[in-house]
Amino acid sequence: MSFLMNNYKNKLKYIASVILLVLFFGTSTLPAAASGRNQENGPVYIVQPGDTLNTIALRFGVSAEDIQSANGITDPNALNINQQLIIPGLEGISGLLTSQVLQYGTSLLGLSRQYGSKAADLIFLNKLSSPSEAIAGQTFIIPIDESKPTKSSAHTAAVDETILEYAIRTGISQWETLPNNQLSGSWDILPGEQFFISAEVTADQSPIPNVSAISFNNLPIIQGETLQLEIISSTPSEFSGTFNDKELHFFTEDGETYYSFLGIHALEEPAAYPLKIILTSEDGSTSTFEQLVLLEAGGYGNEWVNVPEDYLDETVIREEDEYLYQILNKFTPERYWDGLFQYPVDEPCINSQFGQRRDYNNGGLFFYHTGMDFGVCAPNLNIYAPAAGKVVLAEELTIKGKAILIDHGWGVFSGYWHMSEFNVSVGDFVQPGDLLGQIGNTGRSAGPHLHFEIDISGTPVNPMTWLSQEFP
Repeated sequence: MSFLMNNYKNKLKYIASVILLVLFFGTSTLPAAASGRNQENGPVYIVQPGDTLNTIALRFGVSAEDIQSANGITDPNALNINQQLIIPGLEGISGLLTSQVLQYGTSLLGLSRQYGSKAADLIFLNKLSSPSEAIAGQTFIIPIDESKPTKSSAHTAAVDETILEYAIRTGISQWETLPNNQLSGSWDILPGEQFFISAEVTADQSPIPNVSAISFNNLPIIQGETLQLEIISSTPSEFSGTFNDKELHFFTEDGETYYSFLGIHALEEPAAYPLKIILTSEDGSTSTFEQLVLLEAGGYGNEWVNVPEDYLDETVIREEDEYLYQILNKFTPERYWDGLFQYPVDEPCINSQFGQRRDYNNGGLFFYHTGMDFGVCAPNLNIYAPAAGKVVLAEELTIKGKAILIDHGWGVFSGYWHMSEFNVSVGDFVQPGDLLGQIGNTGRSAGPHLHFEIDISGTPVNPMTWLSQEFP
């Protein structure tokens, strides 16, 4: 196991031991809401959209009546967004109770160092059952003392690095590093640890050495959407990894910024899943970091579709999907597309959105809509390429009818089903706006339309995102 994971576990053991001691000797050091005591004043919470007095009370483990009394509220239904509320009963906790979405690489220890908060307070406020529950994408409550300067994440300690070597490499004095990070002495530094410094200093924001930033296009990750990871490295490196045991492939065009795209299945169960990133340096050494990342539901609806019974044969469907997967699960190292994807039809009108849970023929088949359907609203039936790419399929299939697949590079493909005729052949390289063919009614189709699909590493994702958001 890598030094980063060992370090992470050591710190978790330390925090866990502190919590056990607190529980063993009594609850006097825990917030008063846990022990039943109250106080006249307390930390301040800023009302967010959708908040009610009851949801705020439930969040902090206090009564709505106590919040109402502490703030002189006469009408409990008249809360205003950005209104400041004193939260009584949280003895020992002060400051501004802020909510933030945890980024990848954030740990409970790191939050405690950055904001000067007690680990026990963070555990209580966020109702954690374990110190390891700092899940990326999770909305976390953090008490902030606005009178103290804000700290930002600094560099990560390298393997076998002493505090003096760290100071020389980063230009940050060890006498600043030690107190800012609640370290007892120079011997307390562990490889892979992130340290915090004054906010005005520009530094790395990553738990992996020589990586200045790891960012996601969406946190939490959304069911049925595209997951884009961006890594900025100070040295040429090789990156790999997994999300929920699905392999991540990284690509770079400049040797500094690395991208990975992964399709999140629309039926993936919402939960926290492990995301692991592995850096392999030019000398062959590796650094690994793994953390749970939250995946939330996409909020898709339901619809009913009637088609000829012949098109509901699950054996035929499975064989066709396996045939297409052999084409889709490939990774061209070049990126062909540039900028926003264009709509594939003139005057687009949408008959069915991506992700809809579908009931075919009143129980004949249950699945979901893997793309978006465009009806015939333009004075023509033209279908256009939305971005540059290479045609890798142009043939008639049983379920999808006359179909085209375009490889846009980096594991990204676009698909076009139920066409009446083709205007391109396999091997053709197309540009945005090139004519691909005509809308039709072939295959499993309830009427003339274009089924437009975006697939990443063989998994369909929401095409509307690619029509409205620029990648990378």
